Amino acid sequence: MHVKKHSGNGADDHAMSSGNEDEIDDEEEEDDTILSTIFVAKQTTATFSSASATTAASPSKKATQGPSCRDVLFSGATNSPAASATKQPTNQTFGGGEFLFTVCNGGSLRCLDSELACSLLDDNSSDVASSPAILWSIENAHNVGINKLYQLPYNSPCGPILATGDDIGTVRLWDTRMCASQKANSGNPFDNLMKPPRGCLQQWKINHDYITDFTSNDDGTSLLATCADGKLSVFDMRYVKRTGCSKSIVLPDLDPNWDPTQNQHPQQNIKSSTWETHGYTQSENQEDELLSCAFIKKSSKLVCGTQEGILTLFSKDIWCDVSDRYPGHPQSIDAILKIDEDTVLTGSSDGLVRAVQLLPNSLLGVLGGHDGFPVEALGWSAGRKMVGSVSHDEYIRLWVSFEGGVENCE
Repeated sequence: MHVKKHSGNGADDHAMSSGNEDEIDDEEEEDDTILSTIFVAKQTTATFSSASATTAASPSKKATQGPSCRDVLFSGATNSPAASATKQPTNQTFGGGEFLFTVCNGGSLRCLDSELACSLLDDNSSDVASSPAILWSIENAHNVGINKLYQLPYNSPCGPILATGDDIGTVRLWDTRMCASQKANSGNPFDNLMKPPRGCLQQWKINHDYITDFTSNDDGTSLLATCADGKLSVFDMRYVKRTGCSKSIVLPDLDPNWDPTQNQHPQQNIKSSTWETHGYTQSENQEDELLSCAFIKKSSKLVCGTQEGILTLFSKDIWCDVSDRYPGHPQSIDAILKIDEDTVLTGSSDGLVRAVQLLPNSLLGVLGGHDGFPVEALGWSAGRKMVGSVSHDEYIRLWVSFEGGVENCE
Protein backbone atom coordinates (compact mmCIF):
# COMPACT_ATOMS: atom_id res chain seq x y z
CA MET A 1 0.00 0.00 0.00
CA HIS A 2 1.58 3.26 -1.14
CA VAL A 3 1.23 6.60 0.68
CA LYS A 4 3.56 9.19 -0.92
CA LYS A 5 3.19 12.96 -1.31
CA HIS A 6 4.67 14.80 -4.28
CA SER A 7 5.58 18.45 -4.61
CA GLY A 8 4.60 18.47 -8.26
CA ASN A 9 7.97 18.90 -9.96
CA GLY A 10 8.63 15.17 -10.08
CA ALA A 11 12.13 15.78 -11.40
CA ASP A 12 13.76 13.45 -8.94
CA ASP A 13 11.00 10.86 -8.82
CA HIS A 14 10.97 9.59 -12.38
CA ALA A 15 13.42 7.90 -14.67
CA MET A 16 14.17 10.17 -17.63
CA SER A 17 16.15 7.77 -19.74
CA SER A 18 13.46 7.66 -22.42
CA GLY A 19 13.59 11.39 -22.96
CA ASN A 20 9.87 11.47 -23.63
CA GLU A 21 8.62 14.59 -21.83
CA ASP A 22 4.96 13.77 -22.50
CA GLU A 23 5.29 10.45 -20.72
CA ILE A 24 7.01 12.15 -17.79
CA ASP A 25 4.23 14.73 -17.51
CA ASP A 26 1.65 11.97 -17.49
CA GLU A 27 3.52 10.16 -14.73
CA GLU A 28 3.79 13.35 -12.69
CA GLU A 29 0.07 14.01 -13.03
CA GLU A 30 -0.76 10.50 -11.86
CA ASP A 31 1.69 10.67 -8.95
CA ASP A 32 0.22 13.97 -7.78
CA THR A 33 -3.02 12.13 -7.04
CA ILE A 34 -1.20 9.84 -4.58
CA LEU A 35 -1.24 11.25 -1.06
CA SER A 36 1.47 9.06 0.43
CA THR A 37 3.20 5.70 0.24
CA ILE A 38 3.71 3.20 3.05
CA PHE A 39 5.16 -0.27 2.67
CA VAL A 40 3.05 -2.83 4.52
CA ALA A 41 4.18 -6.03 2.79
CA LYS A 42 7.66 -7.46 2.82
CA GLN A 43 9.51 -10.10 0.86
CA THR A 44 8.92 -13.34 2.71
CA THR A 45 8.59 -17.05 2.19
CA ALA A 46 5.32 -18.27 3.64
CA THR A 47 5.30 -21.45 5.71
CA PHE A 48 2.78 -23.96 4.41
CA SER A 49 0.77 -26.39 6.47
CA SER A 50 0.87 -30.08 5.80
CA ALA A 51 -2.67 -29.85 4.46
CA SER A 52 -1.73 -27.41 1.72
CA ALA A 53 1.39 -29.37 0.87
CA THR A 54 -0.69 -32.40 -0.05
CA THR A 55 -3.11 -30.45 -2.20
CA ALA A 56 -2.28 -30.81 -5.87
CA ALA A 57 -3.48 -27.35 -6.92
CA SER A 58 -3.20 -25.44 -3.69
CA PRO A 59 -4.14 -21.75 -4.07
CA SER A 60 -1.65 -20.95 -1.33
CA LYS A 61 1.05 -20.95 -3.97
CA LYS A 62 0.16 -17.28 -4.42
CA ALA A 63 1.94 -16.64 -1.13
CA THR A 64 5.32 -17.42 -2.74
CA GLN A 65 5.05 -14.40 -5.04
CA GLY A 66 6.58 -11.01 -4.35
CA PRO A 67 5.23 -8.80 -1.55
CA SER A 68 1.61 -7.88 -2.11
CA CYS A 69 -1.04 -6.06 -0.07
CA ARG A 70 -4.14 -8.20 -0.64
CA ASP A 71 -6.86 -6.21 1.15
CA VAL A 72 -7.36 -2.96 3.08
CA LEU A 73 -10.15 -1.89 5.42
CA PHE A 74 -10.92 1.31 7.31
CA SER A 75 -12.17 0.89 10.86
CA GLY A 76 -15.92 1.13 11.23
CA ALA A 77 -18.05 3.78 12.91
CA THR A 78 -19.37 3.55 16.43
CA ASN A 79 -21.72 5.23 18.85
CA SER A 80 -18.94 5.58 21.41
CA PRO A 81 -17.96 9.25 21.88
CA ALA A 82 -14.60 8.18 23.27
CA ALA A 83 -13.62 6.79 19.88
CA SER A 84 -13.48 10.19 18.22
CA ALA A 85 -11.92 11.89 21.21
CA THR A 86 -8.87 9.67 21.70
CA LYS A 87 -6.60 7.33 19.82
CA GLN A 88 -5.48 5.17 22.69
CA PRO A 89 -4.94 1.49 21.76
CA THR A 90 -7.91 0.41 23.88
CA ASN A 91 -10.25 2.29 21.55
CA GLN A 92 -8.76 1.25 18.25
CA THR A 93 -11.70 -0.79 17.01
CA PHE A 94 -14.27 1.89 17.77
CA GLY A 95 -13.25 4.60 15.33
CA GLY A 96 -14.80 5.76 12.11
CA GLY A 97 -11.92 5.54 9.66
CA GLU A 98 -9.19 6.56 12.11
CA PHE A 99 -7.47 3.24 11.53
CA LEU A 100 -6.57 1.30 8.41
CA PHE A 101 -6.13 -2.47 8.53
CA THR A 102 -4.11 -4.34 5.89
CA VAL A 103 -3.41 -7.99 5.10
CA CYS A 104 -0.70 -9.35 2.84
CA ASN A 105 0.27 -12.44 0.90
CA GLY A 106 2.97 -13.16 3.48
CA GLY A 107 0.30 -13.73 6.13
CA SER A 108 0.74 -10.47 8.04
CA LEU A 109 -1.96 -8.30 9.63
CA ARG A 110 -1.26 -4.62 10.34
CA CYS A 111 -3.02 -1.56 11.73
CA LEU A 112 -2.13 1.95 10.60
CA ASP A 113 -3.02 5.37 11.94
CA SER A 114 -4.88 6.87 8.97
CA GLU A 115 -4.20 10.50 9.86
CA LEU A 116 -0.51 9.90 10.47
CA ALA A 117 -0.20 7.90 7.27
CA CYS A 118 -1.63 10.77 5.25
CA SER A 119 0.62 13.34 6.95
CA LEU A 120 3.89 11.61 6.08
CA LEU A 121 5.56 13.82 3.51
CA ASP A 122 8.09 11.19 2.51
CA ASP A 123 8.36 7.69 3.92
CA ASN A 124 11.04 6.12 1.76
CA SER A 125 11.81 3.30 4.16
CA SER A 126 11.06 -0.15 2.78
CA ASP A 127 11.39 -1.57 6.29
CA VAL A 128 7.88 -2.24 7.56
CA ALA A 129 8.97 -2.11 11.21
CA SER A 130 10.35 1.42 10.90
CA SER A 131 7.20 3.15 9.62
CA PRO A 132 5.72 5.44 12.30
CA ALA A 133 2.25 5.06 10.77
CA ILE A 134 2.04 1.36 11.69
CA LEU A 135 0.54 1.09 15.18
CA TRP A 136 0.81 -2.68 15.47
CA SER A 137 1.70 -5.60 13.31
CA ILE A 138 1.35 -9.39 13.52
CA GLU A 139 3.73 -11.29 11.30
CA ASN A 140 2.47 -14.76 10.36
CA ALA A 141 -1.06 -13.98 11.50
CA HIS A 142 -1.78 -16.82 9.09
CA ASN A 143 0.71 -19.42 7.91
CA VAL A 144 -0.20 -18.62 4.29
CA GLY A 145 -1.37 -15.54 2.43
CA ILE A 146 -4.45 -13.72 3.71
CA ASN A 147 -6.98 -13.06 1.00
CA LYS A 148 -9.87 -11.25 2.74
CA LEU A 149 -10.41 -8.87 5.64
CA TYR A 150 -13.69 -7.90 7.32
CA GLN A 151 -14.86 -6.07 10.46
CA LEU A 152 -18.02 -7.13 12.25
CA PRO A 153 -20.56 -4.49 13.29
CA TYR A 154 -20.25 -2.81 16.65
CA ASN A 155 -23.41 -4.51 17.95
CA SER A 156 -22.01 -7.99 17.36
CA PRO A 157 -21.83 -10.23 20.47
CA CYS A 158 -18.05 -10.11 20.05
CA GLY A 159 -17.91 -6.39 19.31
CA PRO A 160 -16.25 -4.95 16.18
CA ILE A 161 -13.64 -7.68 15.86
CA LEU A 162 -11.75 -8.41 12.66
CA ALA A 163 -12.17 -11.52 10.53
CA THR A 164 -9.46 -12.74 8.17
CA GLY A 165 -9.63 -15.52 5.58
CA ASP A 166 -6.60 -17.10 3.95
CA ASP A 167 -5.59 -19.07 0.88
CA ILE A 168 -6.36 -22.51 2.31
CA GLY A 169 -9.74 -21.73 3.87
CA THR A 170 -8.81 -20.77 7.44
CA VAL A 171 -10.94 -18.08 9.10
CA ARG A 172 -9.60 -16.28 12.18
CA LEU A 173 -11.22 -13.70 14.45
CA TRP A 174 -9.11 -10.94 16.04
CA ASP A 175 -9.58 -8.67 19.05
CA THR A 176 -7.58 -5.60 18.03
CA ARG A 177 -7.30 -4.43 21.64
CA MET A 178 -5.15 -7.49 22.28
CA CYS A 179 -3.31 -7.09 18.99
CA ALA A 180 -2.37 -3.52 19.92
CA SER A 181 0.20 -4.79 22.41
CA GLN A 182 2.27 -6.15 19.51
CA LYS A 183 4.55 -3.81 17.60
CA ALA A 184 5.86 -4.44 14.12
CA ASN A 185 8.86 -6.75 14.15
CA SER A 186 10.92 -8.86 11.82
CA GLY A 187 8.81 -11.95 12.47
CA ASN A 188 10.03 -15.50 12.92
CA PRO A 189 8.81 -17.80 10.11
CA PHE A 190 8.10 -20.47 12.73
CA ASP A 191 5.97 -18.21 14.93
CA ASN A 192 2.31 -19.15 15.32
CA LEU A 193 2.66 -22.57 13.69
CA MET A 194 1.60 -24.57 16.73
CA LYS A 195 -1.00 -22.18 18.11
CA PRO A 196 -2.83 -19.03 16.99
CA PRO A 197 -1.01 -15.77 17.79
CA ARG A 198 -1.95 -13.36 20.53
CA GLY A 199 -5.16 -11.51 19.70
CA CYS A 200 -6.75 -14.42 17.82
CA LEU A 201 -10.02 -15.24 19.58
CA GLN A 202 -11.16 -18.12 17.38
CA GLN A 203 -10.22 -20.01 14.26
CA TRP A 204 -12.11 -22.36 11.95
CA LYS A 205 -10.49 -24.47 9.24
CA ILE A 206 -13.49 -26.03 7.53
CA ASN A 207 -12.99 -24.89 3.92
CA HIS A 208 -10.43 -26.23 1.48
CA ASP A 209 -9.74 -23.33 -0.87
CA TYR A 210 -9.23 -19.59 -0.53
CA ILE A 211 -11.81 -17.41 1.24
CA THR A 212 -13.28 -14.99 -1.28
CA ASP A 213 -15.62 -12.72 0.71
CA PHE A 214 -17.21 -12.02 4.10
CA THR A 215 -20.45 -10.46 5.27
CA SER A 216 -22.59 -10.52 8.41
CA ASN A 217 -26.23 -10.08 9.35
CA ASP A 218 -27.45 -6.81 10.83
CA ASP A 219 -27.04 -7.78 14.47
CA GLY A 220 -23.62 -9.33 13.91
CA THR A 221 -24.56 -12.71 15.36
CA SER A 222 -23.52 -14.58 12.21
CA LEU A 223 -20.43 -14.21 10.03
CA LEU A 224 -20.75 -15.65 6.53
CA ALA A 225 -17.85 -16.57 4.27
CA THR A 226 -17.83 -17.60 0.62
CA CYS A 227 -15.09 -19.86 -0.64
CA ALA A 228 -13.64 -21.01 -3.94
CA ASP A 229 -14.34 -24.62 -2.92
CA GLY A 230 -18.03 -23.98 -3.68
CA LYS A 231 -19.31 -23.89 -0.10
CA LEU A 232 -20.89 -21.17 1.99
CA SER A 233 -19.79 -21.21 5.65
CA VAL A 234 -21.78 -19.60 8.45
CA PHE A 235 -20.15 -18.93 11.83
CA ASP A 236 -21.94 -18.24 15.11
CA MET A 237 -20.40 -15.24 16.86
CA ARG A 238 -22.14 -16.18 20.10
CA TYR A 239 -20.09 -19.38 20.15
CA VAL A 240 -16.91 -17.34 20.53
CA LYS A 241 -18.06 -16.02 23.89
CA ARG A 242 -18.99 -19.42 25.33
CA THR A 243 -16.75 -20.84 28.02
CA GLY A 244 -15.30 -24.29 27.64
CA CYS A 245 -15.59 -24.31 23.83
CA SER A 246 -12.72 -25.15 21.52
CA LYS A 247 -10.99 -22.09 20.10
CA SER A 248 -9.61 -24.01 17.13
CA ILE A 249 -11.97 -26.02 14.92
CA VAL A 250 -10.27 -27.98 12.15
CA LEU A 251 -12.13 -30.10 9.64
CA PRO A 252 -9.87 -32.72 7.97
CA ASP A 253 -9.03 -32.08 4.36
CA LEU A 254 -10.56 -34.18 1.62
CA ASP A 255 -9.25 -37.71 1.53
CA PRO A 256 -7.19 -38.01 -1.69
CA ASN A 257 -8.00 -41.74 -1.78
CA TRP A 258 -11.75 -41.21 -1.59
CA ASP A 259 -13.65 -42.96 -4.40
CA PRO A 260 -16.23 -40.51 -5.89
CA THR A 261 -18.28 -43.45 -7.19
CA GLN A 262 -19.20 -44.37 -3.64
CA ASN A 263 -22.62 -43.27 -2.44
CA GLN A 264 -21.45 -41.36 0.60
CA HIS A 265 -18.56 -39.00 1.21
CA PRO A 266 -16.87 -39.20 4.62
CA GLN A 267 -17.69 -35.57 5.34
CA GLN A 268 -21.39 -36.18 4.84
CA ASN A 269 -21.42 -37.69 8.31
CA ILE A 270 -21.11 -34.18 9.73
CA LYS A 271 -24.54 -33.25 11.05
CA SER A 272 -26.24 -29.94 11.73
CA SER A 273 -25.18 -30.29 15.37
CA THR A 274 -21.91 -28.58 14.39
CA TRP A 275 -23.76 -25.29 14.93
CA GLU A 276 -24.24 -26.08 18.61
CA THR A 277 -20.99 -27.96 19.22
CA HIS A 278 -18.52 -26.08 17.03
CA GLY A 279 -20.24 -22.82 16.09
CA TYR A 280 -20.55 -23.28 12.34
CA THR A 281 -22.63 -24.77 9.56
CA GLN A 282 -21.98 -25.18 5.82
CA SER A 283 -23.90 -25.43 2.59
CA GLU A 284 -23.67 -28.28 0.15
CA ASN A 285 -21.01 -27.95 -2.53
CA GLN A 286 -22.50 -25.75 -5.25
CA GLU A 287 -20.13 -27.13 -7.92
CA ASP A 288 -19.13 -23.54 -8.67
CA GLU A 289 -16.76 -21.11 -7.01
CA LEU A 290 -18.53 -18.64 -4.71
CA LEU A 291 -16.72 -15.31 -5.13
CA SER A 292 -18.79 -12.56 -3.49
CA CYS A 293 -21.81 -12.08 -1.24
CA ALA A 294 -24.23 -9.56 0.27
CA PHE A 295 -27.42 -9.63 2.32
CA ILE A 296 -30.67 -8.27 0.83
CA LYS A 297 -34.39 -8.35 1.72
CA LYS A 298 -33.73 -7.22 5.32
CA SER A 299 -31.17 -10.00 5.79
CA SER A 300 -33.65 -12.70 4.82
CA LYS A 301 -31.73 -13.51 1.63
CA LEU A 302 -28.03 -13.84 0.86
CA VAL A 303 -26.95 -13.29 -2.74
CA CYS A 304 -23.65 -14.78 -3.93
CA GLY A 305 -21.74 -14.23 -7.15
CA THR A 306 -20.17 -17.26 -8.82
CA GLN A 307 -17.40 -18.10 -11.26
CA GLU A 308 -19.96 -19.10 -13.91
CA GLY A 309 -21.70 -15.70 -13.78
CA ILE A 310 -24.76 -16.84 -11.83
CA LEU A 311 -26.28 -14.97 -8.89
CA THR A 312 -27.28 -17.61 -6.35
CA LEU A 313 -29.55 -16.84 -3.40
CA PHE A 314 -29.72 -18.54 -0.02
CA SER A 315 -32.61 -18.15 2.42
CA LYS A 316 -31.87 -17.19 6.02
CA ASP A 317 -31.30 -20.18 8.33
CA ILE A 318 -31.65 -22.57 5.37
CA TRP A 319 -28.02 -22.62 4.36
CA CYS A 320 -27.80 -26.18 3.06
CA ASP A 321 -28.63 -25.23 -0.55
CA VAL A 322 -29.61 -22.28 -2.71
CA SER A 323 -33.23 -21.21 -3.01
CA ASP A 324 -32.98 -19.23 -6.27
CA ARG A 325 -30.58 -18.72 -9.17
CA TYR A 326 -30.34 -15.82 -11.59
CA PRO A 327 -28.05 -16.42 -14.61
CA GLY A 328 -27.17 -13.68 -17.04
CA HIS A 329 -23.61 -12.45 -16.45
CA PRO A 330 -21.32 -13.66 -19.24
CA GLN A 331 -18.34 -14.04 -16.87
CA SER A 332 -17.58 -14.37 -13.16
CA ILE A 333 -19.17 -12.05 -10.59
CA ASP A 334 -16.23 -10.95 -8.45
CA ALA A 335 -17.90 -8.17 -6.42
CA ILE A 336 -21.38 -7.37 -5.09
CA LEU A 337 -22.49 -4.12 -3.44
CA LYS A 338 -25.92 -3.69 -1.88
CA ILE A 339 -27.80 -0.57 -3.01
CA ASP A 340 -31.10 -1.23 -1.25
CA GLU A 341 -33.10 -4.24 -0.09
CA ASP A 342 -33.99 -5.18 -3.68
CA THR A 343 -31.03 -3.94 -5.72
CA VAL A 344 -27.31 -4.70 -5.95
CA LEU A 345 -24.41 -3.62 -8.10
CA THR A 346 -22.25 -6.39 -9.53
CA GLY A 347 -18.65 -6.21 -10.72
CA SER A 348 -17.78 -8.80 -13.34
CA SER A 349 -14.69 -10.14 -15.08
CA ASP A 350 -15.96 -8.64 -18.34
CA GLY A 351 -15.21 -5.19 -16.88
CA LEU A 352 -18.79 -4.01 -16.46
CA VAL A 353 -20.63 -2.75 -13.38
CA ARG A 354 -24.29 -3.72 -13.57
CA ALA A 355 -27.38 -2.81 -11.54
CA VAL A 356 -29.52 -5.87 -10.81
CA GLN A 357 -32.91 -6.18 -9.12
CA LEU A 358 -33.58 -9.42 -7.29
CA LEU A 359 -36.87 -11.17 -6.50
CA PRO A 360 -38.32 -10.28 -8.94
CA ASN A 361 -35.16 -10.65 -11.03
CA SER A 362 -34.31 -8.01 -13.58
CA LEU A 363 -31.18 -6.48 -15.13
CA LEU A 364 -31.75 -2.75 -14.62
CA GLY A 365 -28.81 -1.67 -16.74
CA VAL A 366 -25.06 -1.18 -17.00
CA LEU A 367 -23.62 1.55 -14.82
CA GLY A 368 -20.28 1.64 -16.61
CA GLY A 369 -17.10 -0.29 -17.04
CA HIS A 370 -13.33 -0.53 -16.97
CA ASP A 371 -12.63 -1.11 -20.67
CA GLY A 372 -12.78 -4.87 -20.40
CA PHE A 373 -10.58 -5.23 -17.32
CA PRO A 374 -12.05 -7.37 -14.50
CA VAL A 375 -13.78 -5.45 -11.69
CA GLU A 376 -12.33 -6.68 -8.40
CA ALA A 377 -14.13 -4.60 -5.76
CA LEU A 378 -17.06 -2.22 -5.19
CA GLY A 379 -17.59 0.03 -2.18
CA TRP A 380 -19.40 3.03 -0.76
CA SER A 381 -17.69 6.28 0.17
CA ALA A 382 -18.30 7.89 3.55
CA GLY A 383 -21.91 9.02 3.73
CA ARG A 384 -22.80 6.86 0.71
CA LYS A 385 -22.27 9.82 -1.60
CA MET A 386 -20.31 7.85 -4.19
CA VAL A 387 -19.63 4.28 -5.25
CA GLY A 388 -16.10 3.29 -6.14
CA SER A 389 -15.04 0.43 -8.41
CA VAL A 390 -11.54 -1.04 -8.59
CA SER A 391 -10.23 -2.96 -11.57
CA HIS A 392 -7.10 -4.44 -13.11
CA ASP A 393 -6.78 -1.32 -15.26
CA GLU A 394 -5.24 0.35 -12.15
CA TYR A 395 -8.01 2.96 -11.98
CA ILE A 396 -10.57 3.70 -9.29
CA ARG A 397 -13.74 4.91 -10.97
CA LEU A 398 -16.29 6.88 -8.95
CA TRP A 399 -20.04 6.95 -9.50
CA VAL A 400 -22.22 9.66 -7.96
CA SER A 401 -24.93 8.36 -5.65
CA PHE A 402 -28.39 9.89 -5.65
CA GLU A 403 -31.75 8.88 -4.24
CA GLY A 404 -32.79 5.73 -6.02
CA GLY A 405 -29.49 4.89 -7.70
CA VAL A 406 -26.03 5.90 -8.85
CA GLU A 407 -24.61 7.51 -11.95
CA ASN A 408 -21.18 8.03 -13.50
CA CYS A 409 -19.47 11.14 -12.13
CA GLU A 410 -16.95 11.38 -14.95
